[in-house]
Amino acid sequence: MPDDARRIPLDRRVCVVREGRIDLRPERGALIGPLIGLALSVSDFVAIALLANELSATLLALMLIPGVVLAPFSAMALVYSIIGAAVVVEAQKQSVRFQQGVLGLGIGTEELVPFWKIERIEVADFSLGESASGLPRPAFDLRAWDVVLVKTSGKRLSIGQVVAGNSNDLIDEGFTRALDAAEAIGALVGKPVVITAAVEEAAKGGTAKD
Repeated sequence: MPDDARRIPLDRRVCVVREGRIDLRPERGALIGPLIGLALSVSDFVAIALLANELSATLLALMLIPGVVLAPFSAMALVYSIIGAAVVVEAQKQSVRFQQGVLGLGIGTEELVPFWKIERIEVADFSLGESASGLPRPAFDLRAWDVVLVKTSGKRLSIGQVVAGNSNDLIDEGFTRALDAAEAIGALVGKPVVITAAVEEAAKGGTAKD
């Protein structure tokens, strides 16, 4: 990655801003899961090799199945975590590409939006839904914002989210990250940034809408 690239942390993604290009990529922590999966797969294959003369063919086959299933998925997830991107904004191609996830290695295009089909980039409130217990999350728990690409047709495409603790300092910091990412994308595609989230961020001169 070039030294002049700017990184804006989002929720489970990082917005990498470079001249003429912006990538929404998995965060570095996304490597942990695939590495664990590969380690388990290797351990499974080693165990099979060591016990090949002691166990029946049926037991060996049953031991082999998890490794055969886990290894390719972990390998694809590892490649995606290293070189894949969920969203790519390119000035040269005048387009925003929403790419496939792990199964597509973050390479295949899921949706292509030319700059001229973009109406605005929006910073909106993001609902965190229900908690793990199935109950609504407490209002004081977390706050979240969604950076959304709004097409001229009215279709809304989520680019990335920011989640922050619901305290003044953390809200300001989290909202600033969401706004920074939206402004970087808006500047590159040449479209306005609209704040609809119910948060006022004085440092950026934004006004909130209830």
